[in-house]
Amino acid sequence: MEAEILENFGLRGGEVKVYLALLELGSAQVGQIIEKSGLVSSAVHRSIQKLIERGFVSYIKRGKVKQYQAAPPKEILHFIDEQRKSFLNILPQLETKQKLAKEKQEAEIFEGTNGIMAMLNLIIDEAKPNDDYFFFATNIKERNEEIQKFFKRYDIKRKEAGLNIKGLAPKPLKSLFLGRKELKMKFPNFPIPSDITMCNNKVALISWDDKPIGYLIKSKQIYNIYKKFFEEVWDKSE
Repeated sequence: MEAEILENFGLRGGEVKVYLALLELGSAQVGQIIEKSGLVSSAVHRSIQKLIERGFVSYIKRGKVKQYQAAPPKEILHFIDEQRKSFLNILPQLETKQKLAKEKQEAEIFEGTNGIMAMLNLIIDEAKPNDDYFFFATNIKERNEEIQKFFKRYDIKRKEAGLNIKGLAPKPLKSLFLGRKELKMKFPNFPIPSDITMCNNKVALISWDDKPIGYLIKSKQIYNIYKKFFEEVWDKSE
């Protein structure tokens, strides 16, 4: 039982046997420790050296002969305390590693109009009421009306989810957003990106070619970068 507990505190089997032998012997030479512990000479010497390094064993020299003795068992408590302090020092880094591992980054590609709608639904799938939903509107001159008709179908789902919806669109597109009361819009008079949506640690990018393609990125880090950029543009916009 004693040996098992000491091993749980980081002592190896040979070190435990040597330490327990010295507790009983009081003060002893290597030969006596070998006999008491039942270990071979090389193992005893290695264990003694390790125990000295840990502060669990000390010695005195009488002529050319070393007499070894065990440190008081309370010294093990000091050792445990030091180990605990060391562990507490690295605990924040370990927890950060675990957190980052949980926040796995993923990316998916969606094709076609139906694929784009499926992607947009995924963005708000796990969102909660009052979660932020930010977007930079599409701006393709010859297709803007068509694309905003598509997004009007999506307005209902965003409203039902109870999201805090903010959008940025170029000033010439203002008429396309009239009457869409669930959207809080601003229309900057300077160039801005387009086709970017952010919600719930997800970022969606859309390309409206002949066959629309959507890219959905699930990453808290990337989401925060785009969100910060959106908020900076929002603050500068009318």
